[in-house]
Amino acid sequence: MKKDLIVYIAHIDDFECACYGYVLNHYKEYDKVKVITATTWPAKVPVWESNKKNFPQDLQDKLVDINLEFGARTLWNNLDDMKDAFYKLMDFDKRFDLLSHDQNDCHTDHTACFNVAKGMYKYCNRFITIYSPSSAHFHPNFFVGLNKEQYQIKKEGLDKYDIGKEQSYTKLGYYLQSEEHYNIGRAHVLENYVFDDYEHYECYKILKWL
Repeated sequence: MKKDLIVYIAHIDDFECACYGYVLNHYKEYDKVKVITATTWPAKVPVWESNKKNFPQDLQDKLVDINLEFGARTLWNNLDDMKDAFYKLMDFDKRFDLLSHDQNDCHTDHTACFNVAKGMYKYCNRFITIYSPSSAHFHPNFFVGLNKEQYQIKKEGLDKYDIGKEQSYTKLGYYLQSEEHYNIGRAHVLENYVFDDYEHYECYKILKWL
């Protein structure tokens, strides 16, 4: 079956933070991997451009990178415009899987993306939500292991982002350079499994899988 992967995220660094494992381990299943980011932030753009160059070449060849250019922390105010922009990018003549934020996330931009993405629930084959450092009461049921090389690419990519230029109110941003959050998936794996195969994991929640 020919299908695409739609990764719909709020911020540029959300991909490295929460999506890298699934994409890296499943991209060969897809014709295209479309990363649609709702907001932009000037300090993050060159880091993202640099990080993409570290993806496997055959993933780079499939990658379609789209930014909707909304301002950070404005997505609920621009919900209808964002929904319109996102839906117009959908190819309904082709099957697709959807990866996006979780409804229990505490970041307002993340929940805005989820509310837009859930409109695609009946159209996609898979609907999977991601863990982010802003998540609360996240109950994963799907775990993706990262080998040492994959984890190093993820860590190096996240380390490039400058916390001092982060667009948060608190400016804390501890999660971006925190080993605990880089590898929080492993804590969930240890909670649920006696045996595991990797030192590093990302965790996800499957809402739908066909």
